[in-house]
Amino acid sequence: MKVVAASVDSIESVAKLKEGLHVGYPMFAQVDAKALATATGAHIQEGDRTFTHATAFLVDPDGRVSNAVYSTGPIGRFTASEVIRKTIFEQAKSS
Repeated sequence: MKVVAASVDSIESVAKLKEGLHVGYPMFAQVDAKALATATGAHIQEGDRTFTHATAFLVDPDGRVSNAVYSTGPIGRFTASEVIRKTIFEQAKSS
């Protein structure tokens, strides 16, 4: 499995978050929220601060989206155990 994260937050904020979480996966900063929403279908919130709500994709080895989660608010995200279960399920199907 590979993990990649993107944020509309500043490079400094994302670097601090990454350091605090002790993660080794890529975290991209200053992503254009409107462009991301257009490309992925993510829900966007505009106002004092424009951002996309959590959007996640599980992509199979062939580059196809095997599962997606779109949030419209502060809940609705993949959990680690859900990703592991889905991965095991997909691997079993292909065996």
